[in-house]
Amino acid sequence: MFVQKNAPFASVIILNFNGENYLERCLFSVFNTKYPNFEVIFVDNASTDSSLNIVEKAFGNDKRLRIFKSNKNIGFSAGNNFGFHQARGDYIVFLNNDTIADPYWLAALVDAMEKDLNIGLAGSTILSIDGKKLRGAGGLWSDYLLFLYPIGAGRRGDFKFLPTIEVSFASGCSMIAKKEFLEEIGLFDPEIPYNYDDTLLGLKTWLAGKRVVTVSSSRILHVSGATTKKYWNNYAVTFSLLRAKTCLIFDVYSNFKDLIKALFILYSFVAIQSMFLMKKKNLLEASANIQALVWVLQNFKHVWKNRLEHWSNAKISTKMLLEKFIRIRLPFPLCVIPSKLRNSVYNNECLKYENMLIRDSPKIDPS
Repeated sequence: MFVQKNAPFASVIILNFNGENYLERCLFSVFNTKYPNFEVIFVDNASTDSSLNIVEKAFGNDKRLRIFKSNKNIGFSAGNNFGFHQARGDYIVFLNNDTIADPYWLAALVDAMEKDLNIGLAGSTILSIDGKKLRGAGGLWSDYLLFLYPIGAGRRGDFKFLPTIEVSFASGCSMIAKKEFLEEIGLFDPEIPYNYDDTLLGLKTWLAGKRVVTVSSSRILHVSGATTKKYWNNYAVTFSLLRAKTCLIFDVYSNFKDLIKALFILYSFVAIQSMFLMKKKNLLEASANIQALVWVLQNFKHVWKNRLEHWSNAKISTKMLLEKFIRIRLPFPLCVIPSKLRNSVYNNECLKYENMLIRDSPKIDPS
């Protein structure tokens, strides 16, 4: 690993909003990283708590720290974009503020990137904050409905995967890319502040003909949503997820017939789901689905422009993107109708893929 001299310079971007309960241990772990050549770009997203005071008091004298303040909360996407433009590193690392980094997490990420030039984006293995359980070693997307499967979630924290594993996208909790590569493919979409961030970078990396991987030996403990969950209700979560999924469908399915089919399947599923929600008098989440569709219609020009831009310089075919990005396949009839059978087939397909990634461990029969 690159823990000695001649290590490439890395910029670690930490975006913060009201993370006073987590920042001290996060930054302490980062500044104790066993990597000799990095800076920390701390971007405060208009916090109303004591975040800035804590950071300045505990770490303000560390020359590796650079603090930037926003006068308003500009969201995850725009906030990280701002941090990127302040960064001076050859490598850019995005790290959540509610994490604790293993001493060699950064060295492992840089090492993987330096050894394999076909890797465009690499993420860390994410564990629960106590380290006992895996939260995910990257994510897989299913076709049409875009179900998300976090690889390895729920397994023991010491579970072993292959050194690098290909994934649909790397976790935005901790991921790395070369600065010049991000300048080439573009950053996050500021018009979509949440849920479309790490997925979008993964998509654009695959389109650029590069690999997206998780580095097993780069390990991060994560509280998961600690600084956002108390500010997000079910409406906000439902709205944000469906908006992001719809935008993603426009990106992934470049063939017009496939696009129409995917939109039909997704919104048929959403319509059935919304009817069940209304039957249970859960009008809040049902209205969130409607508002997500309204947002897409109102911003259709932006969504379509993104689609065209993402494919304009693509270095792989539509077929190859679907193979690399949409890793889990479901039979068409199971996509439309909610059922236990669909969930069972989906889980089995995910486990089959996961079994191919295991190192020195017995395979599990998905049946």
